[in-house]
Amino acid sequence: MGNFKTFLSKSEELRKGYVKSLEPADKDFQKKWLEHFSDIPAFFEEIYSACNGTKRDIPEQVYFDFLPGYRLMQVDEIIDSESYKQAFEGFSEYDPVIPFLTDYSGCYYAYAKRNDRECIVLYADGDLEEIHFEVDDFWKTVTAFYDEGVYFLDEDGYLDYDLEKEAEIGEKLNPDISYWSED
Repeated sequence: MGNFKTFLSKSEELRKGYVKSLEPADKDFQKKWLEHFSDIPAFFEEIYSACNGTKRDIPEQVYFDFLPGYRLMQVDEIIDSESYKQAFEGFSEYDPVIPFLTDYSGCYYAYAKRNDRECIVLYADGDLEEIHFEVDDFWKTVTAFYDEGVYFLDEDGYLDYDLEKEAEIGEKLNPDISYWSED
């Protein structure tokens, strides 16, 4: 089973209906993508061949979160958004930087390349920080968050997380990344 499918399975176990809440895959995904980017990283191919993310104004807000507080962006948002492109301009050691998760305040989880290495970065408050040395580390970490009970549903049915457990497991799985060991 692929990384994204494993994630979806874990998410669905905790939140029945999450998978159905995702928009169907955009049949023109590859064509649209290649009009804006030189290639389609396997990371995006895996996700956007299966679905087209979550609408910004999803009617059932309990399904907003891909990760607590972050929504899976839709293809058109990724290729059309000027706001994130301007935010990433000052971080030339990463090229490209392409977001895939966003919150309501302009923060992003993004796929990035650094010296031909694919990694995951977090953009928040004007800073860009590497949070997973490799893309597979992202998938292993979020899957472990489900398996270890870091993610849970709050009393209203929204995805929430245990901050201390998240830091502990994140550091264990990403030992060379300072993000996880910061106080």
